[in-house]
Amino acid sequence: MSKIFGAAGNIQSRLQENERVTMDWLVDDSIIAGAGLSVARMTLKPGIQSEGHSHPNCTEVIHLIAGRVEQTVGAERFAMEPGDSVFVPRGRFHQTRNLGTGDATMIVSYSAGTRIYEPADES
Repeated sequence: MSKIFGAAGNIQSRLQENERVTMDWLVDDSIIAGAGLSVARMTLKPGIQSEGHSHPNCTEVIHLIAGRVEQTVGAERFAMEPGDSVFVPRGRFHQTRNLGTGDATMIVSYSAGTRIYEPADES
């Protein structure tokens, strides 16, 4: 977990993890009341694909720090290398797949402090 320094004081990040993905939430409304944005460090295990989903209340920027991923946004697919970023418009379907043999690490940023998460309809 990380520490956040600044006007809000010394605050611990919020860690969510399972066998596929780790989300280390650095900032959101549950960590800093009224933050109005969300930022997390996401780690995706090798060979794993995130669940397809959208966020109807915010835009998202995904910045790849380490590894190789394929990012799907709507009908487009992008092969990302470290240093690449992708913008996800509000309400647009997106999904990340780790193409490498090691963990993929990303910084994900959202334009809302509380995100609405809607899994893709698989019917």
